[in-house]
Amino acid sequence: MNAAFSTFIALFAISGVLSILLALYASLQKTRFSGMHLFVWMSVATAIYTFGSSLELASPSLGNIKFWIAFEYFGLPFISPLNLLVIFHYVGRERMMTPRATAAFLALPALTCLLMLTNNLHGLVYQQMELRADAPWPLAEFAMGPWYVVNGSYTLGCGVVGMWLLARHLRQTLNVYRKQTATMLVSLFLPIGSSLIYIMNLTPYHIDPVPATMSLTNLLYCWALLSGGMLTSTPVVRENILESMRDGVLVLDPAGRIADYNKAASLLFPFLASQLIGERAADVFPKERLRPEDADMQFLEAEESQIEWLADHEVRFYRIRSSPVFHKRGGGAAGRTVVILDVTENVRLHRRLERMATHDGMTQIYNRSHFVECSERLLADSRSTLEPLTVALLDIDRFKSVNDSYGHDVGDHVIRHVVHICQAHLGERDVFGRYGGEEFALCMPGRPTSDAYGLLERIRLGLAAEPVMTAAGPVGVTASFGLVEALPDQPLKVLTKLADDALYVAKQNGRNQVRIAPDGQGPADESIAPSPHGSPDA
Repeated sequence: MNAAFSTFIALFAISGVLSILLALYASLQKTRFSGMHLFVWMSVATAIYTFGSSLELASPSLGNIKFWIAFEYFGLPFISPLNLLVIFHYVGRERMMTPRATAAFLALPALTCLLMLTNNLHGLVYQQMELRADAPWPLAEFAMGPWYVVNGSYTLGCGVVGMWLLARHLRQTLNVYRKQTATMLVSLFLPIGSSLIYIMNLTPYHIDPVPATMSLTNLLYCWALLSGGMLTSTPVVRENILESMRDGVLVLDPAGRIADYNKAASLLFPFLASQLIGERAADVFPKERLRPEDADMQFLEAEESQIEWLADHEVRFYRIRSSPVFHKRGGGAAGRTVVILDVTENVRLHRRLERMATHDGMTQIYNRSHFVECSERLLADSRSTLEPLTVALLDIDRFKSVNDSYGHDVGDHVIRHVVHICQAHLGERDVFGRYGGEEFALCMPGRPTSDAYGLLERIRLGLAAEPVMTAAGPVGVTASFGLVEALPDQPLKVLTKLADDALYVAKQNGRNQVRIAPDGQGPADESIAPSPHGSPDA
């Protein structure tokens, strides 16, 4: 057999095998693409045509050639119309393809198939068919009948309309779908171009090159299906629904692989790119941009959760809502949609409002109500654990004279200075709050009286040693302290009253000192817990 014929036969056979594999693969895909069944039938029709062409080329006699040409017509007339129907579904025109419209599209190919089977009676498809005298192997030479021209024109028309729809859609579709749209366009153009070459009699011995071209077309389809996620969903659904949503949407398949996403999702998660389609979402998310508790990626499956996302210069807060998607038929899992809402501004506003409700505006430490709330909780914990807890009140000495002498701006500066000195000495567990005006409160879990007394002394000495620098010169600041250790069953209200009584004693005995309530039963007594005195005048 001539080597060129052997090559053609091999290419035709390969094309047929690829068509069968495409049909099998597509039929097993559980996809949202409504035209997948049409794609399967198109692949079957292509397989019939290419296998028939291979056997036609390998036939030893004119009778066998005629038989396999008739066999080819069970697939050949249907390929281009089926391809056009797939494209209608792909570009979102599937509503036009009613059962009646689909039947009308396939009526002429069915008639062509019937006329070919009865061609010996009327010669409408082939008027004459005989062996070529100049070919080194049995090859048919024929004269076209009128229906051959009709069918060829219809096939070419379907191809041209399909290319126009795809080219128009290619300009409109987003980058993530351009690869598969371009693949479909090229795969449609190649057989049409080969048909024109065949009609112009530019091939050796007038061998039909279309089946050979189909092998390249099928390879393109295989590549697009496996690497580009082609036909996993229609771009129109994506653009008309997903892209109209202001929230990010991530579509996962049953195995957790990325099947689709919209532009809003790529803005929230800039790492998303078209080449990640088909990759497992849990593997491609950059863990370094998530909190450690979110690194297990459970938020992709949780019904609702909130994550923190470390952007380039700030932390963003995203609320994640994950919902399973089920097939209409059978109810099996089809995948999952993950909706991402950017709630950063809401979280920041909530935190600002929460801070305003719990913190003092000028000093940014706890306000009185929140201090009481925290201290009540710590007091309850200390009772259950039998851990010591002490409460103290401190008051800036002669603060009214500071305001009268230097003005309220300096007075505010003095208050912030006192807060700064206190915070420099406090531990992580100590709770510090502004109790009112120039008075502050401390709740110190885990500190017995001796430890708390030492802490307050360090604060007192730090205040006395570091005056406040103002435009009018340095202003000395001292403070008086009242301290009490909690006894079993004493409420916080009693403890603060006892601490206030001790503070009153400190004020009455010259200020700038720490006084301890004797046993939680009465006012502090100077003879029980005297504190070192600094200068009584601030």
